[in-house]
Amino acid sequence: MESMENLKETLTKIGLTEGESQVYNALIELGQTTAGKIIKKANIASSKVYDVLHKLQTKGLVGHIVKENIKYYDATPPERLIDFLEEKKENLSQAQNKIKKIIPSIKAKQKQQEEKNNVIVYTGLQGPKIVLKETIEAGRKGKKLMGFGTDEDPYKDYLPAQIEEHFKEQKKYGIKWHLLFTKGKWSSTSPLAEIRYLPPGQNIPVRTMIYGNKVAIVDFNKPFTTIIIEKKEIAKAYKQQFETLWKIAKKN
Repeated sequence: MESMENLKETLTKIGLTEGESQVYNALIELGQTTAGKIIKKANIASSKVYDVLHKLQTKGLVGHIVKENIKYYDATPPERLIDFLEEKKENLSQAQNKIKKIIPSIKAKQKQQEEKNNVIVYTGLQGPKIVLKETIEAGRKGKKLMGFGTDEDPYKDYLPAQIEEHFKEQKKYGIKWHLLFTKGKWSSTSPLAEIRYLPPGQNIPVRTMIYGNKVAIVDFNKPFTTIIIEKKEIAKAYKQQFETLWKIAKKN
């Protein structure tokens, strides 16, 4: 059976605030009761308890009755939690549909500002994930994907699930990479990748990927830093550098 502590944790995960979870938990244990007893059991401030109870009532998770001019509160049947989740899913689905409809407008606005905002810097692992997603999107549009690799494979170390999913999408959509590494430093499991090797001593310090009009520089040295530059002239310069090195690199 789920412990009450685990129940409180689960309630916060499905969208209740900590205060709402504490009050709901107290009602489960106390049954029909007054606000005063809820305050003591839930260890919540008296100035907040009525607001929290009101919010739980609007969610359909708490009800009340009046006896001798005193309000008694009680948790509604637990099946109402499932109804609450279903409503959240429906609201989320509607929100997703609305977002999808306005994405073109957002992109148009961003396009107007691209000269002002053409560099994005991410810290943490979200940046490398975004690069994987963007390269797949570019590949599906027929853009050539080029990359400079590093001696190690930090994607496999830090984002193993995401890189495996990336490989699956490469196969699914027939997306091909052209990759440059230092000779003898790399053995790749990346599907559909044509790899060439630069002479020893031509070490590449950070992963650099070129796709469409974007250049992504991913540094897995802590703190993780990802820089995505969207500018046609810069991407063109990187592509020219890549093509020059590609010509002198060897297949094995």
